[in-house]
Amino acid sequence: MLYKKNIFFIVKKKVIYYIIYLIILPVLYSCNTTKYVPNDQYLLKKVQVKSNLPDVNNEELKSYLRQTPNNTILGFWPLKLGFYNLSNDDSTKWVNRWLRRIGEPPVIYDSLKTIYGCDELQKVMFNKGYLNAKVTSSTTTNKKQIKVTYNIAPGEPYRLRNYFITIPDSTISTIINKRNSSLIKQGDLFDVDKINEEREQIARLLRNYGYFNFRKELLFFYADSTLSTNEIDAELSIQPQYLENDSALQIIFAKKKIDSTTIIALKDNDISNISNIDLDTTYINNIKVIYNPKNKAFRPKAIANKISIIPNIYYSDFAVERTYSHLNSLSAAKYVNISFTENSQNNLDAQIIITQNKPHTISAEIEGTYSGGDLGIGAAIGYKNNNIFQGSEILNINVNGGYEAIGSLSEYQSAWDIGGEASLTFPTLLMPMTKDFKRRSTGTTEIATSVNFQQRPEYQRNIAGAGIKYNWRWRRINFTFNLLDLSYIYLPYMTDAFKDKYMKPTSSIRFSYEDHFIMRWGFGINMSNRRNMTFNTSSFYTFRANVRTAGNLLYGISHLINQQKNEDGVYEIFNIQYSQFAKADIDFAYNWYITEKSRFVFHTGLGVGIPYGNASILPFEERYYSGGANSMRGWSARRLGPGNFKNNSGSIDFMKQSGDIKFDLNLEARFRLIWKLEAALFLDAGNIWTIHDYAEQPTGVFLWSEFYKQIACNYGVGLRLDFDFFVIRVDMGIKLYDPGYPIESERWRTDLTWKNDFALHFAVGYPF
Repeated sequence: MLYKKNIFFIVKKKVIYYIIYLIILPVLYSCNTTKYVPNDQYLLKKVQVKSNLPDVNNEELKSYLRQTPNNTILGFWPLKLGFYNLSNDDSTKWVNRWLRRIGEPPVIYDSLKTIYGCDELQKVMFNKGYLNAKVTSSTTTNKKQIKVTYNIAPGEPYRLRNYFITIPDSTISTIINKRNSSLIKQGDLFDVDKINEEREQIARLLRNYGYFNFRKELLFFYADSTLSTNEIDAELSIQPQYLENDSALQIIFAKKKIDSTTIIALKDNDISNISNIDLDTTYINNIKVIYNPKNKAFRPKAIANKISIIPNIYYSDFAVERTYSHLNSLSAAKYVNISFTENSQNNLDAQIIITQNKPHTISAEIEGTYSGGDLGIGAAIGYKNNNIFQGSEILNINVNGGYEAIGSLSEYQSAWDIGGEASLTFPTLLMPMTKDFKRRSTGTTEIATSVNFQQRPEYQRNIAGAGIKYNWRWRRINFTFNLLDLSYIYLPYMTDAFKDKYMKPTSSIRFSYEDHFIMRWGFGINMSNRRNMTFNTSSFYTFRANVRTAGNLLYGISHLINQQKNEDGVYEIFNIQYSQFAKADIDFAYNWYITEKSRFVFHTGLGVGIPYGNASILPFEERYYSGGANSMRGWSARRLGPGNFKNNSGSIDFMKQSGDIKFDLNLEARFRLIWKLEAALFLDAGNIWTIHDYAEQPTGVFLWSEFYKQIACNYGVGLRLDFDFFVIRVDMGIKLYDPGYPIESERWRTDLTWKNDFALHFAVGYPF
């Protein structure tokens, strides 16, 4: 056992040394920023834009400049320049070549690029309505470094006095005038970007009314700036060359119907060899489907039901986009293309090509933790079939397991668990609904079942579950509705010592470790603006919330049939007590980009569970815990709280270190080092509490007058390998404030020890 501890102590020291080498050493060399700057030149240290205009983002204006300083982390640390400065001129040594490849040479100031920058900024200001703007530059030098400041004198802005839309077609004019609102209003700044948005909005509106050939390029914006004041009269109309061509106008102003829709649904290898395949054709709702009957990629009906481009309706951009969205949401779809051709009737024939993705995938995950001599490791392997019934139905089979070796304790030596889950997801909402609603919806239905076997020295627990869940999306919001979620918890074995300690009739947490049944339902939302994120927005957020209840239906039935309670005063089903509770969770994360490769991430989470009716305590699997790779990283999993509670018994007591309330607050700085390697500095705060004052969990109850004193804190550093599709993560958390110490002066951890104050976590994926 001592040998095992020594190994992990050595591993932990090496991890720290690598972190110091990869982070601290380049810091020192990044301070010598002018190492490779020639004597007669300057390092571009900083670029600043000054405009003093509330409606102009000075940081955004920097993106138009041709020369900017070296990349920095968190806005001040030129790490890549530091790596470059670690090298020397001897290119025969691989270490110098490697350092220069991962590093970045110094940006040498170029006065000509500054002149170009002034011109570009002046054009930008012109497009924003400041037609008389002047841009000048100034420089400040300090030794071999230079700072460039662009000063914008905007002048008086030009605003719209009158705005007209003149289209020589009464029907189109009526459609445009019935818009909810125009992007351009009287008194607005003469903003070229907004004008282009107006053109695109009008063109999109008309295409949704069937005007297939209408494009924003057909619209011409004429502005008269010859007025004596800083005002502009503007008119939006058709390009002059088309106004003089009647045949061209007839094409532009003609509405197009969909005469036919053809779907070609094949596998990739069939697309490349289509001329040698005997294809079959069928019609679903007047939609022609072409497929290979001997090597079927999709069921024709399953694909046809996802199509919004149907015969005998007018063309619509919205229908095209919705069809793209529905088909691309199919896990089995690899390639989707929609095209249109005009036929002899001057209408449209639509062709949709969809090919099948690889149906089979296998995944694997692993995570681990090490703290205080205890080692925990978990692994999972999964199989996925994206198209099991040729309708993009998804079969998921996952097997997972975990093991914990508790080396510092004598009573409990090890614990393990193994489980599996199988789910079948249908790409539609399996409920009574019309064909039109089914075509419009983007929902899925998931049916799942699971089993889990847990073995600890003190007890054995088996869990079986099943459920049905609906998922759908509306705009940016994903909704989840758990129609039915069943769990049966069975404990076939427990030691006499465990029974004496936790299973006494007077024990308040006994129910969590008796056989019990849970019948839940729940509703959740998940929303984010990440899909529409650009770097210029500098941020994105994610928000999740869900509520769930259990046992209410069963409790109502028990009352309705006048069921008798058992000797403990609770109702049973099949001689098993069922749980009754309500839970609510919210989770919010905000990513703020400092540069393209560095960002701050703020995260907070709150969860509350309340037992009532047929239960006096939450089931153990529904209770919260704190600590671990995705929570308070200064503690191992299930080692923090509740409240001031601290386990000093010399044994692992997960039963007592769980609660009904959980609060997490996290701040993390992430920045790219080299290649795929990312570093992080983090600060975590949080804890768990109980709703009731349970005798087995003294000082764990939530009190408004005390809870803020019980919020634990830790800090730490991490390294991550970000391969885009998955992340390998190592985090070392260090305790800062531990509420478990009875003496308040000891809670602030200044005298750190490896055993009590450090935790090393290995995981896959970001913590939040």
